[in-house]
Amino acid sequence: MAEKETYESLPAGRSLEELIEAERTNLMQVQGMARVLYDVLLYSDDDDGTMHADLTKVIARLIAESVDALEKIVRRFKAGELSPPPNKSSDDSDSGSST
Repeated sequence: MAEKETYESLPAGRSLEELIEAERTNLMQVQGMARVLYDVLLYSDDDDGTMHADLTKVIARLIAESVDALEKIVRRFKAGELSPPPNKSSDDSDSGSST
């Protein structure tokens, strides 16, 4: 049985652009920490350090891709290409319940 997708309302006083920018900022900080960890592990004396460094490099790359995707979403939103989520309350035919 598939779960019904729900949308949370945006916090009052903050636009979608501000919320996305806040998430981008958080992701960029985590990416920076992953890069530092990569350097530390790459030059560590641990036998598995290089393997762990490679893993952190992949993590940093995935975060960078997420940041880029969020940037594209903001650009599309500003250009009016994205609309708000559909109002599911007006059409309950997907809910599978019968009244």
